[in-house]
Amino acid sequence: METIGEKLKAARIERGLTIGDLQRITKIQRRYLEAIEDNDFDAMPSDYYKRTFIRQFAEAVGLNPKPLLRRLDGKPERNDLMNTMALSIPVKGSRKSKYNETNTKKNLVKSYIPVALLVLVVMGIIGTIGYAIFIDSEQGPIVPIPDKTTNLAGSDTLESEKNSESKEDDSSAESTDEKKEKKTKKKDKNAVAFTLETDTGDYAAFTTKELEKPVKVTFKGLDGPAWVGLQSPETQELFYQYTIQPGEDLETFAPEEMTSFDIVVGAAPNVKISINGEELKFNEKTPTTGKKMITLKTDSSDADSTTTTNEQKEVFE
Repeated sequence: METIGEKLKAARIERGLTIGDLQRITKIQRRYLEAIEDNDFDAMPSDYYKRTFIRQFAEAVGLNPKPLLRRLDGKPERNDLMNTMALSIPVKGSRKSKYNETNTKKNLVKSYIPVALLVLVVMGIIGTIGYAIFIDSEQGPIVPIPDKTTNLAGSDTLESEKNSESKEDDSSAESTDEKKEKKTKKKDKNAVAFTLETDTGDYAAFTTKELEKPVKVTFKGLDGPAWVGLQSPETQELFYQYTIQPGEDLETFAPEEMTSFDIVVGAAPNVKISINGEELKFNEKTPTTGKKMITLKTDSSDADSTTTTNEQKEVFE
C-alpha cells in the first residue's frame, strides 16, 4: 500500500507540478513539502502544522485530504472517502500561468473598449446626418415650386390687362418726358447769362439781364480759406463779409433795391461763386491768386452807375 508521501508525490507528478510550483501555490516552505513526500512528519513544526500542510498539499494536487488524515491518525481508510472527489478544484498549471491567462483576458477587453467607443460615435454621427436629411425632405424645398397655371377662358382678360398696363407705362413715360422738357425750358428761362466786359486780373466787371430777385449769392470754399464780401458800388459799404473755409458753403442775398453790387474776394482761387444758381467764372480769363473785386450789373443800370463803378475800379487799383 502506498504511503501518504508516495500518494501525494504521485499526484503532484501526475499534475505536472514541481516542488517550486507547489510552494508558490500553497505558500508552504520547500523543505516541509519534501519532508511530507519522504513521510518525515517529525520535521513539521507541530502536529497542527503537520495536519494543515498535508491537507493543503492534497488539495493542491487534487486529492481528498480526509483519507490521508485518517491514515495519519492510524485509523482505517473508508471506501466512501476514498471514492469521494477532491473538495478543491483541480489546479491546472502553475499559479503564474493562471495569473498570466487572467491578465491576457483583461488586456483583450481593454483593447476592445476604444474600438467599441469609436463604433458608437460613428453610428451616432450617421444617425444625426440621416435624421437631418429626413427632416429636410419632410419640410420640402427652400424655394417653393410655383403651381402650373392653365389660362383658358381668362386669356382675353389677361391680354387686355397687359395691353392696358403697357399703355399706362407709355403714358407715364410720355408724362415723364414732358416734365423733363418743361423743367429744361424753365431752367433755360431762368438761366443767368453773364457777359464779361473787363478783366484786369485784380478787377472784373460783368453785365447780365435783369436778375430774378432776391438775388442769391453762393460761395463755396475750395483748397484754402478766403475772405469774401459784398458791398454797395455807390458807398463802398460792406453789407456782408465772411472768412470761408475749404469745403464750406455759404449763401446770402443782395438787397432787392440794388441793380448792381460788388463782390470782393481775398484769395480768388479758393472760392467758387454762383449767382442764382449759375456759376460766375470770374477768374478764368486773367487769373490771379490774390485779391479780386467783381462788379455785377444789369442792363437796366444807368450811366451814373457805370461811372461810379469805373471810379471804384480806379480806387481799388
